[in-house]
Amino acid sequence: MKKVTVWGFLIAGVLGTFTGLRDIFAPGFLNASPRIPSQTDITLQFVAAAVFLALAAFASRGGFDRGLGKS
Repeated sequence: MKKVTVWGFLIAGVLGTFTGLRDIFAPGFLNASPRIPSQTDITLQFVAAAVFLALAAFASRGGFDRGLGKS
């Protein structure tokens, strides 16, 4: 289960990074919405991707298995 969690967070982080780069260099490309993302939207996309990558690193080091969050 640990590998699935790590890979899931890693894939979400990488795809979020690619989406942010796509919005910078080709806004609207492969996007179903006609709205062009603002600079704030792009920044939040990178922040979310960084959070997912940090969660992947945390999970790979066994952070979820150490009893964090358990009473």
